[in-house]
Amino acid sequence: MATLIADTSLKIQRIEPLDIMGLLWVVWHGKLIIGASIALALFAAGYYAFAMAQPKFAATATLEIDAASGPVFDIEQVAAGIATDQTSINTQVAILQSKHLMTQVVNTLDLTRDAEFNRYLVPVAPLSVIGLRTRLRDLLSGQIAAVPDKAAVLEKTVENLTVAIRAGTSRDTYIFNITATTGTPDKSALIANTLAQVYLADQVAGKHAATETAVTWLSERVYALQLQLESKETAVNNLIATARVHDDVVLDALSRQAVETQERLNATQDDLQAAQAQLRRLDSQTEVVAATDRPQRRDRLTAEVQRYGNQVAALRVFQTSLNTQLADQSAGLVQLQQLRRESDATRVIYETFLARLQQTSIQRGLQNPDSRVLAAASVGKYVAPRKMLILAIAGLLGGLAGVALVLTRQALRRGFSDATTLTDATGHRVIAQIPRIARHGRGQLLGYLRAKPTSATAEGMRNLRTSLLLADQGRPPQIILSTSSVPGEGKTTQSIALALNLAGLGKSVILIEADLRQGAFRHYFDFAQNDGQGLNSVIGGRAPLAQAVVHDAGLGADVLCAGTAGDNPADLFSGAAFAALLAQLRQSYDFIVLDAPPVLPVPDARLLAQYADAVLYTVQWEKTPADLVCAGLRELDSINAARIGLVLSQIDGIRMRQYGRTYFANYGQAYYQN
Repeated sequence: MATLIADTSLKIQRIEPLDIMGLLWVVWHGKLIIGASIALALFAAGYYAFAMAQPKFAATATLEIDAASGPVFDIEQVAAGIATDQTSINTQVAILQSKHLMTQVVNTLDLTRDAEFNRYLVPVAPLSVIGLRTRLRDLLSGQIAAVPDKAAVLEKTVENLTVAIRAGTSRDTYIFNITATTGTPDKSALIANTLAQVYLADQVAGKHAATETAVTWLSERVYALQLQLESKETAVNNLIATARVHDDVVLDALSRQAVETQERLNATQDDLQAAQAQLRRLDSQTEVVAATDRPQRRDRLTAEVQRYGNQVAALRVFQTSLNTQLADQSAGLVQLQQLRRESDATRVIYETFLARLQQTSIQRGLQNPDSRVLAAASVGKYVAPRKMLILAIAGLLGGLAGVALVLTRQALRRGFSDATTLTDATGHRVIAQIPRIARHGRGQLLGYLRAKPTSATAEGMRNLRTSLLLADQGRPPQIILSTSSVPGEGKTTQSIALALNLAGLGKSVILIEADLRQGAFRHYFDFAQNDGQGLNSVIGGRAPLAQAVVHDAGLGADVLCAGTAGDNPADLFSGAAFAALLAQLRQSYDFIVLDAPPVLPVPDARLLAQYADAVLYTVQWEKTPADLVCAGLRELDSINAARIGLVLSQIDGIRMRQYGRTYFANYGQAYYQN
């Protein structure tokens, strides 16, 4: 028994290989769901595309960067043109979509009065998405949002306009494309052209601003240089006037005069020395001179010495003066040259800046944009919504959603969908598959089976009867127990239908309601609704069997209902009285059908299974979880219940065809009565 339980658990955990044909069958037979999903998606997409979505029209203006253009006068760093590298071009694209230009377009076209861009002009419906979002936001914040002011309205309008504008460049060119998308063709063209003009005007304005800044700076600089130049020239003039410093010619003349004076001084000194030497010789009488000539000669020599001495003294004074003048002129000339160099340098800078100032001033009225409109935007073309594309995508997505729904529903099945899977999972043979009965109430069961003897359900019951009669080498079971894992799986319906089919063979049949706790015969038989004698009373000895049994003409068999609730059912089924009752019934009837309670909730079914010759274990198609089925079968296997046969009940024939594995669902429709 432990081995059987382990094998069953392993079978449940086994992963089946992917069945491609099975998946295709599932998808094919789920075509109604898939078709409905596609239709729903197409309807929603069509309603959006043709009724809800606002048409959009796009207009494109084309601009070109004039890579060869530049200022009229080549002034560095003043009104320079746009660079043509890729980074600069991308920068211009960003400028085209900048808030600065968008604000100018909004103000130029007064778009704050256009409801397409200023959503505040359109009243918000309370039940719209925006209305519900606003109310939820107000509720969470605890205060009502304030009415937006002009700045907020302008900000939002600029944002909406930015969304409607797209700017880009053509590959490997200097071409810009400005595309505006709005709800009307003319408006799209107007906005695209206006943005192009605003962009060009902004370029000119930027150059004007740069030129004005340059003019202001150059004017201040020229004025400062002019003051410096005047100061330098004044210093030169003052030096010439006060120090009487002249040019190099005067210095050269003074130098020559000093040299000549020095030569005259040297010659005069020589003459003085010669006269003094003669005078000394005369006084020493070394020279023979006549007595009469000595006084005269002495006087003459003395006068010469005095004259030469005076000349030497005068020449020395004059030489000192010349040296002083020469030193002063040299120092003054060095200073004068330095001042003149500074003045000349200042004059050059002043004249350069003055020339640039004059050129920049001339450019004030000669600025041109660095781009030009290559092609103005024409009337916008319809671009959205692309209805056919939307419908095609919606159809595709709807089909995929339908397929996903069908496959998901298949994957989420809780129970078993075919006999093979049920047999593999439990190790017990499936002896019948019973389709769902097309009736409105339980009381109509017998009427349906008699009125439609060739229906799929009736044929399924006959297949069950045939499986029982041919079992065990032609020795059919006499006591047949019908049970299930949990309530609601169709075991009672199966018990009644089986009794009807067995009685149809001319056999004596008794149908016993062995579910003493929650009996359901009252829903099928009118006589079972009256509280009276039944199985409970017979086992308890309170009523004879003949008095409790009721023959139902519609069923063609005897019926023993549960009767009034009394003793504990488990105690009753464990007693000798119940065993004696079954022995008595074996003598009176060919077949005894016991409608037992479910196995898992109460132990009654296991007690009843000890007396049964065969156990019909009902599993509801695609509903009863596999773990409950295996748990219930383990309970019956634990008592060695005889001849357990599985019945797959309440099969949906239409859905069963999705799996392509059921003979009556695929091939038996021509034989069945609907």
